[in-house]
Amino acid sequence: IVTGPDNLASNGVVHIVNEVITIPDVTTFATADPIFEVLVQALTRDDQPDFVGTLSSFEAPAPFTVFAPTNDAFATVLTELGVETLADIEGPTLTSVLNTHVIAGSILRSNNLPSGTVETLGETFELDGTIITDQNGRTIAIVVTDVQAGNGVVHVVSSVILPDLNLDPPP
Repeated sequence: IVTGPDNLASNGVVHIVNEVITIPDVTTFATADPIFEVLVQALTRDDQPDFVGTLSSFEAPAPFTVFAPTNDAFATVLTELGVETLADIEGPTLTSVLNTHVIAGSILRSNNLPSGTVETLGETFELDGTIITDQNGRTIAIVVTDVQAGNGVVHVVSSVILPDLNLDPPP
């Protein structure tokens, strides 16, 4: 709560608040934005590891580079996989999918994204500029870059990055 608004200073305005404002972590953006509701559902599903605990940490394996798919990206992949809901995806498969969206121990901003094979907590994928090619030959665009958090960076992706699911290659 702002307890002392509009305190003029020589170089700006200061607002006094009643508590310390914490630095957001990479999970803050997903939980605060409704376009990531399905991602949050996936990360917090009962049969999944404590993704939120891990990704909200500032300790190793942080920092993180996270590729965050939107609700629309999940809707598209559910159709691609021929399933109705997120609940139709087996737990180990969902864990692998989610792990493939996270690079641990590194902050890769748009100006230092590597070209070539990228190692994630799940499987690898190929990166060329802002285009990802997953293990199934599907191309995914990074549509928003460099959302900075205290323990990493988030990039929004147009599709869910899949591990090798033996899918037919895209036409």
